[in-house]
Amino acid sequence: MKVLTGFCALALLAGCAHDPAMADRNKLTGPTAQKRSAIVPLVDHHQHLLSPATVLPPEPPLLRVELPPELDRVLRQREQISGTAKPSELYTEDAQILDVGGDQPWLRGRAAIPKVLSRYTPNTRFVPNAYFIGDTAGYIAGTVRTGDAPKDEMNFLLALKREPGGPWRIAAEDAANKPVPDLAAPITVDALINALDDAGIQRAVVLSLAYWFGNPRRPPSADEYAKVRAENDWTVQQTARYPDRLIPFCSVNPLKDYALEELERCSKMPQVKGMKLHFGNSRIDLEKPEHVEGLRRFFRAANDHRMPIVAHLWFSGGTYGRKHSEIFLNQLLPAAPDIPIQIAHLAGTGPGYGPDEALAVYAEAIAAGDPRTRNLLFDLTTVVTHDESPEELALIVKRIRQIGVQRILYGSDLGTPSAPPPVQQWSTIRRRLPLTEEELRTIANNIAPYLR
Repeated sequence: MKVLTGFCALALLAGCAHDPAMADRNKLTGPTAQKRSAIVPLVDHHQHLLSPATVLPPEPPLLRVELPPELDRVLRQREQISGTAKPSELYTEDAQILDVGGDQPWLRGRAAIPKVLSRYTPNTRFVPNAYFIGDTAGYIAGTVRTGDAPKDEMNFLLALKREPGGPWRIAAEDAANKPVPDLAAPITVDALINALDDAGIQRAVVLSLAYWFGNPRRPPSADEYAKVRAENDWTVQQTARYPDRLIPFCSVNPLKDYALEELERCSKMPQVKGMKLHFGNSRIDLEKPEHVEGLRRFFRAANDHRMPIVAHLWFSGGTYGRKHSEIFLNQLLPAAPDIPIQIAHLAGTGPGYGPDEALAVYAEAIAAGDPRTRNLLFDLTTVVTHDESPEELALIVKRIRQIGVQRILYGSDLGTPSAPPPVQQWSTIRRRLPLTEEELRTIANNIAPYLR
């Protein structure tokens, strides 16, 4: 796993970026290659815009500082234990560490720390930008990088202390995702239309990012709901410029006390076809009964208002997999039996595929004829990259065939740093997934029921 990253935006809109596998496609000749290359999706079922209200200004670069040898030794030892899952004496017995990927922000005690350490790659580097050293207390602050990459991915702060004459140990560790510079520029409807035109795609479903303002990790705001409404309205207004090509979905954190009010408000807008939910951003934990009950209320209300749901189910707390899919299947789908439910990223998060055990629950239920899956759909957004092994690609195809290609929708998630433009993503799917030409054509021609 790489250094923890969050959802953010990237305007890769001007044509097709360099594709390292393009040379392989150029070697293909004959009728089969020509037919496959002519297959183009009718609809991109997973798109985003980025409003001026959601952009973040880039941070100025920080200068690296040279640490005193005893503090540099602490930082090098911290790097060595990244990716491990063993308690380390580098931390004090009562140390606290911020778990960026967990539901409970702070973990206490040396035994709990490996849970966070294991989320980092072994080649994580800590680059110091500031420090203080006293007799028994000190700190190191800086940025986190992966391998030889020059890009800062996180900020960190290590609070240090030591007994007189003893070694320095970490008493508290704080790390937070850095704003990505590409969030500094809005992604408007004109840029999206250009990207669709480059790919030859006729229409797109545009999912609002209003749920960002309901993220529990954001600073409390008295006008939070006003910001959610404004973001949903901005998405609707933007897409209204191309009503024949763009279909808006509103979004909201479904656990907020205003969630049902916003669902009802959006249901009265004739252009809006449904709601987007992001479990990870909204800090939803399906192992918490109160979260499940809140979701059931939202799903029932969505069903009553005939508002389909696009759900990003992966969440960053703990281990995500089979048990969470079973909860979704057993407790949430029955609350919305009459509306399409589109599961994003083949039940993962992208880029890439997985965890397979999460998707397997739905694939097995569909293959068994489970009536709860009657209206279940899946999008391929950012699932296929250049990194999957042949075995992983074969597993993706196995699950797609279990689910049924008629339930698989194309999506590209334009606006994330790991998501190339639609033209490149579809090319990667077409080349790398060992699907038949007929299966590819079916997926490309699939149109979600909420668009018919």
